[in-house]
Amino acid sequence: MNRPVVIVDPLSSGIELAPTFKARGIPAIAVTLENQEWPEFGSKMQTSDFVDIIPNQSDIEKLIKKYDPVAIIPGTEEGIPLAEHLTGILTPQFANDPQKSLHRSHKSLMQKALEEAGVPALKTLHTASESEAETWIEENGLQNCPLVIKPPLSSGSEKVFHIPVSGDWKKAFNLILTEPSVISGKRSETAVIQEQAVGTEFAVGTVSANGRHFLAHLIKYNKTSSGERKTVFDHVEFVPYNKEALGDLFDYTQKALDALGIRWGAAHNEIMLTKSGPRLIESSSRMIGGPVVGFAREATGSSQADKLVEAYVDGDVLTKEYVFKKTVVPVFLKALTSGTASNVEVLDGISDLPTLLSKHVWIKNGDRVSQTVDYLTSIGIVGLAGDRESIFLDYKKIRSMESRLVITQ
Repeated sequence: MNRPVVIVDPLSSGIELAPTFKARGIPAIAVTLENQEWPEFGSKMQTSDFVDIIPNQSDIEKLIKKYDPVAIIPGTEEGIPLAEHLTGILTPQFANDPQKSLHRSHKSLMQKALEEAGVPALKTLHTASESEAETWIEENGLQNCPLVIKPPLSSGSEKVFHIPVSGDWKKAFNLILTEPSVISGKRSETAVIQEQAVGTEFAVGTVSANGRHFLAHLIKYNKTSSGERKTVFDHVEFVPYNKEALGDLFDYTQKALDALGIRWGAAHNEIMLTKSGPRLIESSSRMIGGPVVGFAREATGSSQADKLVEAYVDGDVLTKEYVFKKTVVPVFLKALTSGTASNVEVLDGISDLPTLLSKHVWIKNGDRVSQTVDYLTSIGIVGLAGDRESIFLDYKKIRSMESRLVITQ
């Protein structure tokens, strides 16, 4: 058997890694995590993709070492700590800077790393003290500015609150400290309070090889609000990278990646293009979540998964140039209220849309659903591709179907 790749927690977009490596003759081993309740998002782990599936355990290093892996890659946010630990021991030539490991996951230390490297950052504090936060707000002149309150360690926009000018930030602050995560089941010991970046938000997907960073996709976000949360994904759009129009967006991203010590692997970077220039919202050293690999391949002919294979198998990213081929618009399906879904068949017409690329509906009749307030509470994603005008005609049809969805309390 060829040397395998090890994928830690192969869920979400991580399900795409094993088949992509297999296409190059590289088998895959899955390392699964305990006590994870990651929402399916239509992405159950395919056991047939793996030559072995090993639960995380005390002697996991020894179990993985015997396979002499090509690389060790996280499939999800939750898989990053173990993947980095195993990489440092078993494939250190592919390790990111271990001194910046926590900075790559902690939303406050992330901004600190940028500041220390001279990269423009957002004013940020993490604390468990309401009075300390209040003092910090005053000292930084943010009393009459919009704020963001969020957990220091999270994904999927979970518990991210956008507080308007003169809004009550304390309620969100205390909720983060008392309410456990739906994914990890753990409560946050501190909350992050941050100046709110205002502008156009992009997901800048990258893959790095030996300290050089390559653009894999560029996605423009379009979000709506639910109360004090500007975290409801309406739709997103794969767009070309035009340096003249987007300024130094990718240059900034590369500097941020350097500041965070990223040398190898994928990174999901959320960047707000503000009137003062790009500002990092947050970064994560893994692929973007959800069914994005197929969308990216349609839009650009490649994806983070494809470039990861090149980086680890060929030693470098071969498809260096970012090529935009086609407009692709993933549309997020929303539950307008919480309750029990009873007529999901009203969404069947999506299958007949002229621009349909793929359809991912994550609920069925009888399921209890929560009101959509963020990525984690979306009830599906529909990928549309082709002529942009035709795509947005189909977008309106999707919203019309969605409006007929009955959810009873």
